[in-house]
Amino acid sequence: MSNPYQIRYDVLNMAKEMLDKQYDMQMELAYKAMAMYKDNTEQALEAYQKYIPKAITPEEIKNQADKLYEFVSEKKVKKMQINCI
Repeated sequence: MSNPYQIRYDVLNMAKEMLDKQYDMQMELAYKAMAMYKDNTEQALEAYQKYIPKAITPEEIKNQADKLYEFVSEKKVKKMQINCI
């Protein structure tokens, strides 16, 4: 069984992977939008600016990890409540 530190590390890693995947998909969308307007520089630039994702911050990773970790914590609390009944 994993210890609490390993669980937190795994959840943090999972959160980062999820946000990285989202970032990659948004970048692909931005490049596809730019390719659609390759003949018109102004439209290509507008499409790029509209769809280019912002860089992922440590705070966003932590917030995503907190959401995921909440699930782990809730299960433990619910299991403890059921056992007490």
